[in-house]
Amino acid sequence: MEYKNLVLDFIERTEKNLRFIEQAALNERNGEVYEITQLINSLLGLIVFPSENFYQSIPEKPLAELQAQGWRIPEVSRDFQQVENLRQLMRNLRNSIAHSNLEFDSNGYHLTGVRLWNCRGGIKNWEIRMSLEELRSLTQQFIQLIRQEQEKFGGDQRRNCQ
Repeated sequence: MEYKNLVLDFIERTEKNLRFIEQAALNERNGEVYEITQLINSLLGLIVFPSENFYQSIPEKPLAELQAQGWRIPEVSRDFQQVENLRQLMRNLRNSIAHSNLEFDSNGYHLTGVRLWNCRGGIKNWEIRMSLEELRSLTQQFIQLIRQEQEKFGGDQRRNCQ
């Protein structure tokens, strides 16, 4: 099947793959699958791939407004300052994941969460900790946002080389 709208079709397929792996993880007869690995892979694709193409169209909605709308906003760790809006949050998440600035939390048996951070000039300037459920929720909310933005503009918003 061809991609008609590269970004929209990519997020639809990423979401389907993520659901499939998560469902397979619930069914032990399917063998060993890694739903957390798939979640990170999905988030990497969803944040890096689309944001490179439509970063400027990510709304600069204040985090408090998003939280009031049901978004699960990660809290910053230690004394780091929280970003102001969704575009900045997505940029920091994109940088964290794309540059492998993440570590998993574990209870000794299972993964329980993830710590992500951003650096500028080799110095850490932002860090968050999220439970896996918070990470799943944020991923789903971002999928919905990308879908809405793509449908609003009616097509690919890709930057092309000349």
